[in-house]
Amino acid sequence: MLGAQGLRVGVPIEELQTRARRDSNDAEAHYRLALGYWSKKRFDEAERALREAVVIEPRFAEGWLALGYLPYARRRKLMDEERKGRVPADWIAALDESYRLRRRAFLTKPLVDLQILGAVVPMQGAVLGLDPTSRRLTFAYNPFEAFVRGDYQYAYRELQNMVQRSFSGRGRDSVPEPLLWYRGLAAAHVGWMDSAIADFAALLRRAERAELVDSLVRIPLMTNDYRYVLALLHQRARRWEAAIELYRKALEYDVGLFMAHVQMGRIYEERRMWDQAIAAFRLAAATNPDDHSLLLDLGVVLREAGQLAEAEHALRQAMEGNPRDSRVPYHLGIVLQDSGNAAGARAALERFLTLAPSRYASQIVEAQRRLAELP
Repeated sequence: MLGAQGLRVGVPIEELQTRARRDSNDAEAHYRLALGYWSKKRFDEAERALREAVVIEPRFAEGWLALGYLPYARRRKLMDEERKGRVPADWIAALDESYRLRRRAFLTKPLVDLQILGAVVPMQGAVLGLDPTSRRLTFAYNPFEAFVRGDYQYAYRELQNMVQRSFSGRGRDSVPEPLLWYRGLAAAHVGWMDSAIADFAALLRRAERAELVDSLVRIPLMTNDYRYVLALLHQRARRWEAAIELYRKALEYDVGLFMAHVQMGRIYEERRMWDQAIAAFRLAAATNPDDHSLLLDLGVVLREAGQLAEAEHALRQAMEGNPRDSRVPYHLGIVLQDSGNAAGARAALERFLTLAPSRYASQIVEAQRRLAELP
């Protein structure tokens, strides 16, 4: 649990360590262990566990976000020093890396869980107030704390009230960037895409005019990143053409934005446009060759397209690049079984069962079923 006093974890460290040893290839188990260490101010061990998590799953956004905020836990006054422009020289490099890691988390998963913020940002908890309509005493949280608690509907409502009270009739361009950012995120989390799209479109317009400067909360995104997030919101609203146009525009400004290729690949995959999907995932893998999970994506879509030999090749490359990712032998086993290679399928599925985290229960059952079917 995240609360006013920082990070509180209800499971003893010893049990978290046992779980991480038992599910040694589970990014989430290492992440939870990291939070346990963090709650005890054992920051070096927390960092090691977080880095273990993102090695296993390079697109584990919660792990990257936690790594990004860890320097603020190590040095509690760093956030104030950053806001005042007085960061000590020996902390500048750590702050720069923090910015890059937080940006990576948001680009990997724009709707990443923000509860880790409660470990580094002081929370006031509930405030007793008088409801002006009912005239009753009520407990209220500020919108930022609602984000930390994961109550995005409450956060949206309170942010909307703040905008209406202070900026009514003045249009989105008059609303401060942090309000647009958090209101847009809250709307996206609860599925109110029209509102989310309007807020991020306004952020993009303003960011195109000038780089954002925020003295309250540093938003770890740059101008082109807003274009990417806006594309993702259109994608979630199933406005495919608008999303693809924005992704392509984002890639014009940043050819290294491999997640734009991934998202376009997912759009084409959902629409069963196999040639375009395969091309997008190939571009993603070529753009970021260090992330072997992109080869897993490519292998899966090749199998869906019926290109089993190429799918096998991509998955074997993925397994060689990251032998701890249990998802790869699972999909490889399916490809080999579909190809009629019973011995190869058996070896891959047995490898999956050896590596698989316990939370992959449905895949474990499916792998066992497939093994039973093999001659």
